Amino acid sequence: MAKRPKYRAEDFPAVGSVILAPLADGRLCAGRVLRNQMEGGAQAVLVEVSRWIGTEPPALDLPELRETLSLTHHSHQGKPERFWTWDLVPPSFRVLGQIKLSAADRARKCSCFSGWQGMPLQVLMQWRWDHDREALERELAAAAEKEAEIRRQQAARRAEYMKSLTLETLAEREWFADWDSENRAVPVAECRQLFRTLVAELRAVPRLTSALVKKQVQQSVATLNSWQSPQSWIATIEREDLIEAYEQILCAAKYPLLIHQVERWREW
Repeated sequence: MAKRPKYRAEDFPAVGSVILAPLADGRLCAGRVLRNQMEGGAQAVLVEVSRWIGTEPPALDLPELRETLSLTHHSHQGKPERFWTWDLVPPSFRVLGQIKLSAADRARKCSCFSGWQGMPLQVLMQWRWDHDREALERELAAAAEKEAEIRRQQAARRAEYMKSLTLETLAEREWFADWDSENRAVPVAECRQLFRTLVAELRAVPRLTSALVKKQVQQSVATLNSWQSPQSWIATIEREDLIEAYEQILCAAKYPLLIHQVERWREW
């Protein structure tokens, strides 16, 4: 997983900024910046997407700019479309201007992270769901079939890779190479040592059994659990990387199904 970017508050649009984004069909959509602060370990902005769509930039006092897009397409059930992003505004987007936010705007809550491009994608998807659903569903069905084949091929390649792993090769691994060593909130060195120790302990056993591997891995997970705090350092990036590391070790130890136990033991 990629490191979180290191941007400053001034690298992002100011709170209250209205951002215009191009849709794939040539029209425009808009979103508002509700907050600009540290979130999830990096500077981020909270963006709320407007239900406005147009062919020309709107006036800043247009009431529709303040109306939040509610997603009802597919499995969405009226979800207000807002997200945090660590990314800078894409070159194809532009700041229309700045409006005053209400107290309700400033109090919005959100736990979802996304990229800026999610804004035009969701706006157009919702519009087509409301106005062009039959053609949209045909396109999505064809795309899903193509994507399923790609996933099948990726899964086959990953399965071959996992089968090729050995504890000997993992002993040379630099765990979590993409993690930010300068982020003091994340115990990078401690995590790397924890996994090096786990691999070394498993390698030292003449004959691995399911019970022994289970015991060693459970102890390792318990150690990670003990490092938790009210403000957990394990977010989505770290969680996915940690689970992947355990899965690779279990595959190398020839007990891959124990990964399901890891899911039960972990508290992160």
